Amino acid sequence: MTSDGHSVPAWPARPPTADVPLALAATGRATGTPDSTYDAGDAVGPLPSPDEEIGRLPRPNTPPAGGTHQGDTADEPAAPAAPALCAPAPDPAGPGPGHQIPAGRHTTDLGGIWEFTTDPEAAAWDRLPVPGSWDVHDRYADHQGDAWYRRTFDTPRLGAAQVARLHFEAVCYTATVWLGDIRLGTHIGGYTPFEYDVTELLTTDGSANILTVRANNDEAVGAGWLWGGISRPVTLTVDPAVRIERQQVTANPRSADGTAEVTTEVTVSNALDHDRPVRLDGRLTCTEGRALHCGVLRAEPPAGRDVTVPARSTKTVRLTTVLPAGSYELWSLDHPTLYRSTVTLSEGDELSYALSDRFGIRRIDILPDGLMLNGERVRTVGFNRVPGDRVHGGTEPLSVIRAEIGHMKRAGADMTRIHHVPQSPDLLDHLDEVGMLNIAEISVWGQEVCLDPERWIPELREMVHRDANHPSICAWSVANEIKGTEEVGRNFVRALIDHTRAELDDSRPLTYVSNTFSEIEGPQDEALQYTDFIAINMYRDYAERLRQLRIHYPDKPVFVSEFSSDGYTFTPARESLEYASRHDDGIPAELSLLPWVIGASRWTFDDYRSRFQGTSVNQLRGWGVQTEWGGLKRSYDQMRVAFAPVGGLLLTSTDSGTRITVVPRSAGELPSRVLRDHRLHWRAVAACGATVAERRVPLPDIAPDGVAFSRDVAWRTEGGLGKEAITERVGLVDPQGYEVAVAEHFLAAPATPCVAQTVAADRALRVVFDHVAGADSYRAEAAQEATGTVTRSRTVHKDGHADITGLLDGTSYRVRVVAVCAAGETASAWRTGITPRADAGPLPPDAQALKPVPGGAVLHWRGAGADRAYVIEAADARGGERIRSWTTPLRGFSRIEGLGSGRQVRVRIRALRADGVASAWSEWMETRTL
Repeated sequence: MTSDGHSVPAWPARPPTADVPLALAATGRATGTPDSTYDAGDAVGPLPSPDEEIGRLPRPNTPPAGGTHQGDTADEPAAPAAPALCAPAPDPAGPGPGHQIPAGRHTTDLGGIWEFTTDPEAAAWDRLPVPGSWDVHDRYADHQGDAWYRRTFDTPRLGAAQVARLHFEAVCYTATVWLGDIRLGTHIGGYTPFEYDVTELLTTDGSANILTVRANNDEAVGAGWLWGGISRPVTLTVDPAVRIERQQVTANPRSADGTAEVTTEVTVSNALDHDRPVRLDGRLTCTEGRALHCGVLRAEPPAGRDVTVPARSTKTVRLTTVLPAGSYELWSLDHPTLYRSTVTLSEGDELSYALSDRFGIRRIDILPDGLMLNGERVRTVGFNRVPGDRVHGGTEPLSVIRAEIGHMKRAGADMTRIHHVPQSPDLLDHLDEVGMLNIAEISVWGQEVCLDPERWIPELREMVHRDANHPSICAWSVANEIKGTEEVGRNFVRALIDHTRAELDDSRPLTYVSNTFSEIEGPQDEALQYTDFIAINMYRDYAERLRQLRIHYPDKPVFVSEFSSDGYTFTPARESLEYASRHDDGIPAELSLLPWVIGASRWTFDDYRSRFQGTSVNQLRGWGVQTEWGGLKRSYDQMRVAFAPVGGLLLTSTDSGTRITVVPRSAGELPSRVLRDHRLHWRAVAACGATVAERRVPLPDIAPDGVAFSRDVAWRTEGGLGKEAITERVGLVDPQGYEVAVAEHFLAAPATPCVAQTVAADRALRVVFDHVAGADSYRAEAAQEATGTVTRSRTVHKDGHADITGLLDGTSYRVRVVAVCAAGETASAWRTGITPRADAGPLPPDAQALKPVPGGAVLHWRGAGADRAYVIEAADARGGERIRSWTTPLRGFSRIEGLGSGRQVRVRIRALRADGVASAWSEWMETRTL
C-alpha cells in the first residue's frame, strides 16, 4: 500500500478568540470574553435525572448570574461585520495556531469558570474551570458517572445570512447538551469534536442563554483513567450561511520527475433554503506566508471555480496544482517542512470566507519487508503515551505536550502508535512540527467492546475529518486488541477499513492492532488479513512469535505497536525514579534480527492513573520511563541508549583536547535511517555546573552501514580550562535541537553535595540532598556518633533522597552524601545529632513532587499497601506558620486549593497505617502557587 498524502480536519481544532483568525484582517468584535470571573450566583434548579431522555429541560426558577460578559454592557452586541479578507499571514512565533484557521468566522470563547455538580438536585452548585477534568480535584477525585456543567452567555446580534453554532472540541466521554430547556443532542466519544446549530434557539429578549452539559465518564477505554469533564475548549461561532466546512489536502511527491501534485477537496456548506452560487480560489504558501511557485490551486474539469451549492446541503470541489521540482521541500523526520493551503470563498465580487490548513509533502510506501519514507528505508522506534495526569487531567497544556514529546525525541523516538484514542489537535500539531510519525487510532479497545460498525463510524469520521491534514499521521488504525480471531472482529475490521478507504481517506495505509495473532492456524483466521501492514502488541517471545506470524503473512511488514518485558505486577517501586527495566533495552536488538519489522513502540512512555485490575495501591500503572509527575526514571536512560540513532558516541582524550567518534548504525539494526544535518555539541562543565568551554561541530550525513568517523575538539590549551573542568559531555543534536545521543567523560571527582534535610523514623533515616555536577550516582552514609564507623549506606541514581534502614533506635547518628563518578568521589559535610526513635513511626511516604497550580499546588507521593489514609500539612514558606492540615484517603496525590496566587508554600505528608500506626513526617517540599 502506498500513502502519498495527508488530509484535513473537518472541525477547527482551536478557533481563534478574535476576529482576525488568519490574520486575514476580519473586522467586527467578539460577543463575549473568556469568563474567568464568572459568578455562579444562585442555583438554577433541578436538571433531569441521568436516565431521563427528554427533549426539554424545565426552565430554572432563578437565572444564574450573568458573570463578566462584554454583552452585559448597555450596548447590544454588534453583529459581526463582513470580513475584508487578504493573504494569509505568517504563522506566529512560539506555539502555533494549529492546523486549521478560518477567516470570516466570529468566535466567542465559552471557557472559564462554570457551575458544576454531581447531584442535579443539589441546592448549590460548585464552580470548576472549563476546559478541565473534575477528577483532578480532591472532592471529585474518584467520581465516576454523570456530572453537570452550566454557564450563561449572551446572544450576539445575527445577520439574516449568519449561522450560530455551539462547538465542543471534546467532552469525556459521553455528552448530552441543552440550550435553555431544549435538548440539542448526545455525543458519544471523549476525544473528537461536535457542534450544534443554535441559530434559532438563542434568546431574543435580552436574557442570557443557559448552556448545560451532562458529561459521563463510565466508558473506560483501555486501562487508562477516563478523565471526566469538558476537557477541551467550548466556543460559540458565527459563520456566514455559506461557508467552507473543511478541506482535505493530499500531497503526492513524484520520484520520477521531482514534481509534487497537491490536491485539496473543499467542502462548502449552504445553510440557506435556496441554492447559492459561489467562487472558490486557492493557493499554497509556506508558513511564513510566501507564495509557492505554481502554488495557485485550480478547479479540476469539468467543474470550475464557480460552483452552485444546493440549498441545505454541501458541495465538494477538487482544487489542484503541480509544484515543479526544486520548488518545495519534503516533510521528513529531520526536516519536517510545513506549508499552508488557503482556500477562499467569494459571493459575487466579495470575499466572504477563507480556510487555511497546514500540510506537509511526503511519501510513505509500505513494502513486504519495509517502510519507505520519501523513497528511503527507515526502521523506527517510539513510545506509546497515555494522555492525562493528576495535575491537568485530560486537559493537557501545550507545555506538557512539548516537554513529553521532547523527552521522546531525545530518546530516539521517530514513530509510534501513540495511544488507542484520537489525540488532541495540539499534540498532532506538535508531531507535525518535530517530525514524528504516528499511527492514529479510534477508541475501540478490548475483548468486550461493541463491534457494531455503525457505533464507531461516527468517531472514525470525526477523527479523519479533523486530523487528516497532519503529515505526522502515517496510517489509520480502526481498533486495538479486539476479538480479531472471531467472525465479529474480522467483519468489523474489514467494514471500517473499507469505509475509510471508500469514504474518508484512501491516501494512507490502514491497519488494526492485534493481540490475538498467536492463536491462528492460517491467515484467514485473523482480521490482520484485511490490513495493509501488521500492527501487534506483544510482551514476550518476540522473535519466535514473529517468525510464526511471518509464515501466515509473508507480504506484510510488522510494526510492534506495544512491547515491554516488565510484567503486569504493579508495585509502588515501579513508580520510582530508581526503577530500571528488566529487559526492555534489549528488545530492539532482538527485533533487529527480523528485517520485516519496520518499527517498535514501547508501552509506555509515562506512568498513568488507572482503575484497571492489578493497578498499584497508588492508582498507577508503572509501565512508564517517566513518572506520573514527569520525572525521568533510570529506565528512560536505558531506552535512550537502546533507541539511539547511532551505534556509538565515544570520547577519548588527546594532547590538545578531545576526540569524538561517531559510530553509525548498521542497516539491519532497529532503529536505523539516514541522519541529515546533525551536529555535535561538546561542553566542558565545571564543579559549579557552569559550562567553561563548548564547541558545535557540523557533521556530514550519517548513513546506516557507514564508516565510523572522528572529530577533534582542541580546548586544553585555553588557559586553565583543563584544570577547571570536571566533566566533558557531547551530544548528537538533530536539526531541531534535540540531543538524540549523549556521552560523558568524567575528568575529576564530582562537585561537593550537601545534605538539605533529614527525617528520623523508627530504625531508619531519610537523607535529602540536591544533585551536583559531575556525579552519576550518590551514596548516603550513616555513622554512629559514638564510634564514627559507617554502619549503613544506600546508593541512589535519580532520586533526591536516600532511605537508610536497619539502624538502632535511640542511637545518635551522623549522615553524609557522597557523589560518585568514574573519576572519583566527593563527600558532603557530616550532619550530626540525628536519632531514630520507635515513637517516630516508620519512614514516611515518598513525597515525589509539589506542582504549582492556580491558587494552590498538587502534592504527589508514593504510598504503601499498609496505608489507609494520609495527613497533609501546608505552611507558609516565609513565616513558617501553618496554613492548613487535613486527612485524606486519596492515593498518590492531593490538590491543595484556595492558597491564593504567587504564594510561597511548603508541604509535608505522613501516612496513617491500617494498624493504627502513624509514620514520621516527610521532608518539606516547596513551591510558589500560580
